[in-house]
Amino acid sequence: MKSLLTLIKLQKTYVDEQRRLLAALQGQLERIESSITELQIELAREQVAAEQSEESRTTYGAFLTAALARGKALEAERQKMIQEIELARQKLAELFEEQKRYEIALENYRKAEAAEAARRDRITLDEVGSVQHGRKD
Repeated sequence: MKSLLTLIKLQKTYVDEQRRLLAALQGQLERIESSITELQIELAREQVAAEQSEESRTTYGAFLTAALARGKALEAERQKMIQEIELARQKLAELFEEQKRYEIALENYRKAEAAEAARRDRITLDEVGSVQHGRKD
């Protein structure tokens, strides 16, 4: 039983570590998505500026090329992060499932112990009852 308690404690540690990793990955995804949104806002702002100013129009082409390349890179990073998050979720589910197996095994062990104790008590009470019945006669 002590080994099951140790396994459960260890497994809970693994589950907690995986949860922290998943939270960190989700935080990174949020930052990437925020960068994509900021880039879209910057693109719109520069487009308006290019429409209003001749000077801005001359640099807009170079800006647009760089911004589109940055957007592609951010989107690729976003997709990679989504895949990493999915893998982390699967790993978390596996770790949690394993933890539950250990907890169920511990519960079954405790139930078996309780049933064995009840059986021994019943045998003892039967013996006491048998002795008392024999004394009455």
